[in-house]
Amino acid sequence: MKKLTEMSLEEFAGLSYPCSCGRTHEVGIRKIRVAGGCLEELPGIVKDLGGGPAYLLADRRTFGAAGERAGQLLYEGGIPFHGKKFSGEKPLVPDEHTLGAALADLEPEDRLIIAIGSGTLNDTARFLSARTGVPYMVVCTAPSMDGYASTVCPLILEGQKVTKPGVYPQAILADTSIMKNAPMPMLTAGFGDIIGKFTALADWRLSQLVNGEYYCEECAALMARAVEKCAENAEGLRARDEQAVQVVTEALILSGVAMGLVGNSRPASGAEHHFSHFWEVDALRWGQEHPLHGNSVGVGAVISASLYELAKSRLPQGFALPDKERILSCLQAAGSPAGPMELGIRRDLFFESLLHAMEIRDRFTILRFLAGQGLLNGCAAELAGRFYPAGKE
Repeated sequence: MKKLTEMSLEEFAGLSYPCSCGRTHEVGIRKIRVAGGCLEELPGIVKDLGGGPAYLLADRRTFGAAGERAGQLLYEGGIPFHGKKFSGEKPLVPDEHTLGAALADLEPEDRLIIAIGSGTLNDTARFLSARTGVPYMVVCTAPSMDGYASTVCPLILEGQKVTKPGVYPQAILADTSIMKNAPMPMLTAGFGDIIGKFTALADWRLSQLVNGEYYCEECAALMARAVEKCAENAEGLRARDEQAVQVVTEALILSGVAMGLVGNSRPASGAEHHFSHFWEVDALRWGQEHPLHGNSVGVGAVISASLYELAKSRLPQGFALPDKERILSCLQAAGSPAGPMELGIRRDLFFESLLHAMEIRDRFTILRFLAGQGLLNGCAAELAGRFYPAGKE
C-alpha cells in the first residue's frame, strides 16, 4: 500500500489505512473531486449516493456562483430537488436562526442535503445531517477554510462560539473554475488557514516531546507536504491562477481529512487558531464583525512563530522552530494579512489574547509551554511592543 504522502487527494475517499503509528486511519467520505469544470459531474455523483429528492442550501452569493447551475444539472439529470436560498445582505452566520430556517425547509422525503457554499453553509448542512441522519455533500464555492472534510460543526449559539459533533460529507465537489473567482479575502483566508499549519504542527510535536502526547509521523508529514505546496504557490494565488487555487483547495480538504485520520484537530490547529478564536469571541461580545477566520489564523501563525523564537533556549534539544520569516513572506506574497494591526486588532486585545487565548481549549501549545516556564507575561509585553510600535497603536 502507498504511504499517505504518496496518495492523491481522491485516493483518500473511503480509505482504511493501517499506519506505522499503530492505528488504522479511516476516511468516511465516498467521493472527492477537485478540478476545473467538475460541477458538471454533480448528477452522476448524486445518483451514486442514492439519488434524490435532494435539498439544496445556498445563499445569495453562492446561488449565483454555483447553485443555479447545480439546480439546472439536477433537473436535466432527472433528479428531484428543492432548495433554500438565504437572501440577506449580511454574511450568513451559523446561529440558531440559520439552523432553524434550514431545518424548517427540510422535507421528510429528502434523501440528500447539498450545501452550495463554504464555511457557514457547509457547517449548517453538516449539523442537519448529523441530527436528522440525512446524508449530505458539499459543492465548494471558495477555498476559504479547512472544514470541508471535517466532522465537527463550529456554530454561534447564544452569542458564543461552540463546536458540536457532526458527520463527514458523503462527497466533496470543488470546481476550481468557480472557486478562483471567490472574493479575494476568501482566497487569502484559505491560504492563511493552511500557512497556520506550520505552527500547528510545531505545537503538536512540542506536546509529543514534552508530554508524550500521541503523534503520527505520517499524518504530520502529509500535512507538511500540503503546506509546502501552498507556500510554493503563494504568488499564483494572488493572481487567481487556477492551478494555485487547486493546490490551496486540495490542502484545505486534506487538512480536514488529516484531522479525521488522527481523530482530533491536532494536525491543523494550535495556538494560531486560539488567537483567531479569542479575537472572534471578543468581536461577538461587542456585536462587531470580525476578520475571516483563516486571515486571523495566518496572523496567529506569525505570532506563534515569534513566541517560538523567544522560547528557543527553553525548547527540547534539536527542536525545529517554525520559520517565522518564511511564514511572513508567504502571507505577503499571497496578499494575506501578516500582522494584527492589519486585522484591526486593538493593542489591549492583542495583549490579552497572548495571556488568555490558551484558555479557549485544553490543548498544549507554545502558549502553555511559556506559561509553565513563567515566561508568558514577559513574552506578551515583548510582542506587544514589537507589533504595536509607540504612536502606531
